[in-house]
Amino acid sequence: MKAALLGALALLPATAGAWDPAGHMLVDQIAWDHASERARERAFELVQHLDHRFNEGRQYNFITAGCWMDDMRGLGRSYEWAKLHYVTIPWTPTGEPAPIPEPPHIVSSLADSTALLRDPTAPFDRRVEALGMLLHYYGDLHQPLHATDRNNDRGGNAVLIAGVDFSDLKTKRGHNLHTFWDKAFRFTAREGRIVELWSAPALHERPTAPGEGLVALEAKKIVLAHPRATFPELKTPADGAAIAQETHRVGCQSAYPPGAAPPPGEVLTLTPEFVQAAHEIATRRIALAGYRLAAALDAIFNH
Repeated sequence: MKAALLGALALLPATAGAWDPAGHMLVDQIAWDHASERARERAFELVQHLDHRFNEGRQYNFITAGCWMDDMRGLGRSYEWAKLHYVTIPWTPTGEPAPIPEPPHIVSSLADSTALLRDPTAPFDRRVEALGMLLHYYGDLHQPLHATDRNNDRGGNAVLIAGVDFSDLKTKRGHNLHTFWDKAFRFTAREGRIVELWSAPALHERPTAPGEGLVALEAKKIVLAHPRATFPELKTPADGAAIAQETHRVGCQSAYPPGAAPPPGEVLTLTPEFVQAAHEIATRRIALAGYRLAAALDAIFNH
C-alpha cells in the first residue's frame, strides 16, 4: 500500500495552478464589478486578442481571461511559464516575513506585466499577453500555497489527502493539499460533513460576458460576505512582494492541518473543521484579490 502511495506521489505535477478556473473567474468578476469604466474598456480591447486555441476557439472576455495562462498549458512541453505562477518561500511556524527569492517567479513577472501595460510604446501583442498574465497573477498570488513551501512539498502538492470528494477530478491523482486549496472556496462543512457547495463550470459552460451565469452569482455572494470595507489590507497599496509575504503568512498559519508535517506517502484526512475554516479563508482571499486587481487596473489604465 505504501509503495502504491509513493508511486502516486511521484506522478504528481511539480506545481498545480492556483485557484481552479472557477476561482480565477470569480477574482476577475469581482475586479470587473469594482473597476472604473475606462479600465474595463481598455482591458476589453486587449483580452479579446488573447490566443484562444485552448478555449474551444472562442474569444476570451474579461472574466474568462483569468483562465488563459492555465489554458495555455495545453502547449505541453512548449509551455514556458510554469515557474511564474508561484514564489517559493519556506514555511515557518508563525509565518514571519521572509525574503523574496531571486526571480523568475510570480512576483517578478507581475512587476514585468504591470510595467508593460504602463508603457504606451510597448508592442500591442506584448500588452495583450501582459494583461492576460495580470488577470491571472492576482488570483495566483492570493492562494495560500502559492507562496508557501513546507519541507520541499512543492506548495502542498506532495501532501496527499483524503476526505474531500472533488466532482471535477475523475481519479485520485491530484488529491493533494494544493489541489484542495485551489478549490477550497467551493467546499465547506455542514452537520459535521464536508460538502461541495457548487460544481465548477466546464469549459463550454464558461460565461460569455461579465455578469453572466453561475460565476457572477457566486461572486456576488462572496462580495456580500466580504465587503471591500472589511479589508484593512486595502488601506495601503501593496506590491507583489508585499502580497506574497502576506499570502505566505496565511499559508504558514492556516494552509496546513494542525500537527507535524506527515512523512512522504502518508495520507492526511481533512476534517470538516479544517475545511470550513479553509472555505472562509479562501473566499476572503478571492475577494481581496478581486479588489486589488480592480485597483491595479484603474492605476494602469487611468493614468
